[in-house]
This record gives sequence, C-alpha cells and structure tokens, in this order.
Amino acid sequence: MQRGKREPVRNYKIWVVFGIIFILLNPWYFPAGGEPVLIYGVPLWALVIMGVTVLLSLHITYVIRYHWDESDEIADREEDK
Repeated sequence: MQRGKREPVRNYKIWVVFGIIFILLNPWYFPAGGEPVLIYGVPLWALVIMGVTVLLSLHITYVIRYHWDESDEIADREEDK
C-alpha cells in the first residue's frame, strides 16, 4: 500500500461527502407549489440535480484515483498469469 493511501471504505470523510451529495440529489429542499423558476425552459431544480450529478461523478473519480489501493488487484492479476 502506498504511503497516504487507505481503503476508501475506512475513510469517514469520503462517506460524509457522499452523504451530502446524496442529500442534495433529492429536490425536497425546493419550495412546494407555486410557479417553478425556469432557466431557458428548464426548471431550476433539474439544473441543480444535473450539477450535483456532475459533482458526484467528480467525487467518485477523485476517490478512485487518489484513495483506491490497486496493489492487491495488480498482485492478483500477476498471480493469475
């Protein structure tokens, strides 16, 4: 295992960010009823969800790139050859 890398399952900060992102993916925090705010014909809540989805993708990419330990997987692949 490289120095500074831990399994993402054991890093609580990663899970806190995932929790916040999943809370933001649900549009329950927008006011109910009334006239929806439209931007170029698209409701604001839909744009927010699309933006948070991009944020989720970026966070997953960050976790895989900087926190995922691939040394065990590489060793398993070499043993299979």
